Amino acid sequence: MTRFPVPLLEQVPLDVGLYLPEVLTGFVYEEDLGERGDFHIDLGSAQAVMFTNLLTGMFRSVQRVGDPAVPGGELAGTIVPRIAEMQFSTPEQTSTDYFEVWVRYQFQLYSRDGVILGEWPLTAYGKANTQNYGFVTTEPTLREAALAACRDAMAFFTVQFRTIPVVQQWLSAELLQGTPAPGQAQPALPGSPQQPAVAPGGPAPASGGSTTGTAPGGAA
Repeated sequence: MTRFPVPLLEQVPLDVGLYLPEVLTGFVYEEDLGERGDFHIDLGSAQAVMFTNLLTGMFRSVQRVGDPAVPGGELAGTIVPRIAEMQFSTPEQTSTDYFEVWVRYQFQLYSRDGVILGEWPLTAYGKANTQNYGFVTTEPTLREAALAACRDAMAFFTVQFRTIPVVQQWLSAELLQGTPAPGQAQPALPGSPQQPAVAPGGPAPASGGSTTGTAPGGAA
C-alpha cells in the first residue's frame, strides 16, 4: 500500500497546476542534540508523490508546472506548497516510546493568469513508536513520524481547503463564472464543509527539539 493514497473525495471539476519548488523537494531535516544524537531526515523526497496524489483526489486533473506565474494551458490555477518549519520531540524529552513531529506548511494559490491570490498556513502532526523498529530505532522511527505528519497534512488539507476565504473566492469565480455581487450571499460550493477547520490536536512540542529544514542552496 502506498504511503500517500489518493483521497476518495467529491472532485472539484477543475484542472489545476502544481508547482513544487526546490526548497520543498530538497527539504532536509538536520539537528545535533549532542548526547541525544544526530538527527537527519530527507523529507523533501516524499513531497512530489504526496501532493500529486492529494490533488489528484481533489480535482479533475493535476499537472506539474515549471513556473506558477506562467502556468500555460487551461489550468484554473496553481497551488504551491512549501515547508516553513519542522519540529520534533524525542522519547527522552517526553518520557514515552514515541518520536513526535510537527510540520508547518505554507501554501500559495495562483490564478489562471499567474497572479498570486493569497496564501495560508497548515500545521500537521505525526508520531511513531520506537518499539516497532527493533534495535535501530532513531532514524527509522523519526522518519515514520515525519511521514505520519505528511499524511496528517493531506487529511487536514482536504478539510481546510474550502474554508480558506481566498480559495472560496477563487472557486466561486471559476465554477460559477464570477463572485457574487456586493450584498449577495456567497453561494455554496460543491462538497463545502459546514464548519471551519480546526488545527490538528497534537500536543505542543517539547523544548530543545526544533529546527527549520534546509534545502540545497538555501534555507527552507
